Amino acid sequence: MTPVLTWLGQSSFLVEAAGARLLIDPFFSEHENRRFPPPPLDPYGQRIDRVLVTHEHLDHLDPESLAAIGAEVIAPAPLRDMVEQPFHGVRPGDRLTIPGGTVRVVRAVHALHPADGYSQGGDPPRFVGYVLELDGVAIYHGGDTIADQSVLDGLEGVGVDVALLPVNGRTFFREQQDLAGNLDARDAVALAAHCGARILVPIHWDLMEGNTERAGAAADAAAETGAPLHVMTLSRERPWAVA
Repeated sequence: MTPVLTWLGQSSFLVEAAGARLLIDPFFSEHENRRFPPPPLDPYGQRIDRVLVTHEHLDHLDPESLAAIGAEVIAPAPLRDMVEQPFHGVRPGDRLTIPGGTVRVVRAVHALHPADGYSQGGDPPRFVGYVLELDGVAIYHGGDTIADQSVLDGLEGVGVDVALLPVNGRTFFREQQDLAGNLDARDAVALAAHCGARILVPIHWDLMEGNTERAGAAADAAAETGAPLHVMTLSRERPWAVA
C-alpha cells in the first residue's frame, strides 16, 4: 500500500502508511495572521500514532494542537520543556522506528529570529528535518531551512523520492519584521534535485499574511533550470497517494 499524504497548509501533513497515522508540524489553532481557517481536528487530528515537530515556531510547534492530539511527540531535544505530551528528543543523525516505517533525522538551518543569524540552533540543534521511509517510499520534510553545505552533508547517502520543501524565501524587509526565511523556489528545486527526489512539493507558502509566495514559482524554476524532477502543488485537505 502506497503512503497517502494530506497537506493541511503551511508545513503541516497527515501521513498515512501501513495502518499508521502520523502528523508533521500540526497547526490546528486560530491565529490573527492566518489567511484561511485551521483544518478541523476531526478527522485529521484523531487516532494519531506519532507527531513529528521540526522546530519551535508556532506554525510548527503549537502547544494547543499537541494537547488536543495527545500523541507522543518527536522533536529536537532542546524543545522538551515546550511539550507536555510524551516526548522523544532527537538530533540529526538519529534513526528511529516509528509506526508505519522508520524516520531519519536530518539537518536544517534556520533562525528563531533573523537577528540571531541562521544556524542549526546550537548543540543539540533546535531545527531539524525528517526523512520518513514508509512502504518503500522516502519522503523528505525539510522543516524550515535554507540550503548550506551542512544541509547537503546531512543528506549524503540518504535516498529521497519526494521532497516537501519550503519556498517562501527570505527578504530584507520581512526579516525587518522578525520573519525568519527559508529556501526560495530556485533553491528548493536545486536541493530536491541534489538529493535525488523525483517529486518536489512546495510548502510553507500559503498561510501567514505577509509571508507568502507563489507555489508555481517552483515549477517555473524547474523548467528554467531543466531540473530532473516533477513539481506538484497540492491542494489543502485533499489526500494524495504517492505513486
